[in-house]
Amino acid sequence: MKIHDLSLTIYPGMRCWPDDTGVELTQEEALRSGDAYNCSRLICSSHIGTHIDAPCHFTAHGKGIDEVSLYDLIGEALVVGVATADLITAAELRDVDLRTYKRILFKTRNSALLADRTFHEDYVALDFSAAELLVENGVKVVGIDYLSIEAFTSDGYPVHKLLTENGVLIIETLDLRAIEPGAYAMVALPLKLKGCDGAPARVVLIEW
Repeated sequence: MKIHDLSLTIYPGMRCWPDDTGVELTQEEALRSGDAYNCSRLICSSHIGTHIDAPCHFTAHGKGIDEVSLYDLIGEALVVGVATADLITAAELRDVDLRTYKRILFKTRNSALLADRTFHEDYVALDFSAAELLVENGVKVVGIDYLSIEAFTSDGYPVHKLLTENGVLIIETLDLRAIEPGAYAMVALPLKLKGCDGAPARVVLIEW
């Protein structure tokens, strides 16, 4: 068995969405200072690092991250390589077996940007036609290798809205650099934050 960890390490100064507050990790108690134990305080966005968007992120009465089904987040997933496209359209999915696979992870040129702490606005994203096709085929989870599944210049977030309104879970900022396209077992476990619009997650792929 081989386990691939797709989760970014969370730390102060890590790349985040432009208007995000970033990460504060403060040691409140320290053995070296004579305290009885080490204990830290973490302050960050619910969408920091590798994370899962809950339906309520863009849908008023959608489920919070604590209510999403773990059955959707655990199971067979297909990593789809999109080598050259600047935008993932329905045409890019014509050869993808969406009848069989209901968890789709896109590996794009974004993966090469993950080592760069600069935010790039021209990342590869999913367009509305592709989102429609995923919904029509009953896809449960869609993931991508950058901070958002939707284009930075998007007006009104139609992709996010379509996906969340239909209960599709979105995993963003996946580290797919070392992953070859193909089928894997996936386990994606978000923090269980009551009523929250999303949460950082530990996401792994497993080869047997």
